[in-house]
Amino acid sequence: MVKRYALGIDLGTTTAKAAIIDFENGVVAISGVEYPTYYPKPGWAEQDVDDWWNAVRRAIFEVMGKAKVDPSEIAGIAVSSHRESVALLDEKGNPLDRVPIWLDKRSLPQTEWIKRNFDVKEIYKKTGLIVDPTFTATKLLWYKENKPEVLRKAKVALQPKDYIVYKLTGKYTTDVTIASRTMLFDITKLEWSEDLFEAFGLQECAELFPHASFSDEVVGETTKDAAKELSILEGIPVMGGAGDRQCEILGAGVLDSTRVEESTGTGSTTATTVDSPVLDDKMRVVVTAAAIRGKWNIEAGMSTAGAVLRWFRDQFCQGEQVLANLTRRRAYEYLDMEAEYVPPGANGLIVLPFFGGARAPRWNPYARGLILGLTVHHTRAHVFRALMEGIAFEIRKILEVLEELGVYSKELVVLGGGGKTPTWARIKANVTKRRVVIPQVLDATLIGDAILVGTGTGELSSISEGVSNLVKVRGIIDPEPRLCEVYDKYYAFYERIANLMNEVYDELAKLPEAKPEEVPWDIDRLIHLLFKLEEKD
Repeated sequence: MVKRYALGIDLGTTTAKAAIIDFENGVVAISGVEYPTYYPKPGWAEQDVDDWWNAVRRAIFEVMGKAKVDPSEIAGIAVSSHRESVALLDEKGNPLDRVPIWLDKRSLPQTEWIKRNFDVKEIYKKTGLIVDPTFTATKLLWYKENKPEVLRKAKVALQPKDYIVYKLTGKYTTDVTIASRTMLFDITKLEWSEDLFEAFGLQECAELFPHASFSDEVVGETTKDAAKELSILEGIPVMGGAGDRQCEILGAGVLDSTRVEESTGTGSTTATTVDSPVLDDKMRVVVTAAAIRGKWNIEAGMSTAGAVLRWFRDQFCQGEQVLANLTRRRAYEYLDMEAEYVPPGANGLIVLPFFGGARAPRWNPYARGLILGLTVHHTRAHVFRALMEGIAFEIRKILEVLEELGVYSKELVVLGGGGKTPTWARIKANVTKRRVVIPQVLDATLIGDAILVGTGTGELSSISEGVSNLVKVRGIIDPEPRLCEVYDKYYAFYERIANLMNEVYDELAKLPEAKPEEVPWDIDRLIHLLFKLEEKD
């Protein structure tokens, strides 16, 4: 029987998605299941491996029901996921703790220790990463100092998609893309760095990490137990898989540096593909192994992008949300329409979008958001447009850094939530002065999963064939020279403000936090006040 389909699984930060994808005709069905993140303390963000597996399992059930394909026609499975998290398992494969994910900042003290005691430029040269609490090494150091008993009991350390692969195959594996986000992996040699494990005092952790395969390498097959639990067949090949960003870059058709992808979710990542590790002397961007063999990705991630718009929607747009529910539309569509009537530049409103600190290319965890230039003339629509423009300005900053490194792009492929918002796509085109390409499938990570299955099993002859078959364009937006000139002036002012604010972030972080006063309820006084109001009526 012809193996026509790939089963792609993407474990995102908030949602597990599964897709059945035809190698020639694209997506047959997609399903998504949300799962929780736990915030037990300020700065902490944890997830549970059981939540991962339950969400993936439900997503597979749902997508198989929607697609109505014969399970025997599934050629293989590829899994992608968010990165930098570390699930520590015991000798029986059971979790020893909840998993601190990429958002978790508890390891800031360990990060500062590394900065004080090591040459961060040498770490960057070896790993392609900036020393930051995002990355796995700092989380392991936190465990060593705060929960050493967990490390002592641990027999294996897995990233999120590696845990799903383990549940599918019974094998402990990882791949070069997700290993390259640990700050313990040599980005040039594509192997674990014993020197870094030893330097950080993590020698006992070196044996916890499996050998890193290539993303399209078959690392196992579905077990009898997994097949029974998921209602699929035993013996389906499972690929090494990839980190969600690297898989997304592949699924967006970004095969070289003439194209750049920009993906908006909770944060935003701007990334491209290069033929060798392109390192930045100023350490403003990170370099990771690509899902394509013999290629690397340059990545620059913003902490908050979609999260800023979500914050605005949730705090100030209850009316739009009610209307959206009544009309079965997205609240963002109504906000988008309102923003269309606001001129470029939002009548002098400037937003610094660092609502969760600044990552690449500024790397300042103490950075904060700023809305500058408010007057009584400005409306919610002005603020919403200024938020979109502020994020676009930061994307332009990233593209300018890439140009300094000799990476010149012509097209910006927009993915995720940013691809659903026409106004924002036009803003990005005019701010960055690049053609914006909107793919038919905005969940490009799942397309990348399918390409990995196709090349790994031989159902596709090459990566290029996979991109040609599966990456289709829904729309193209060219920049308008007149509006580009307007945004040039606003961007120059934005950069000036962003640089000036660097001088105050540290002071702002040190300001004392006063506890809110507890005001006791005075029921008698409240009743008296209500009667007084009625008397006035």
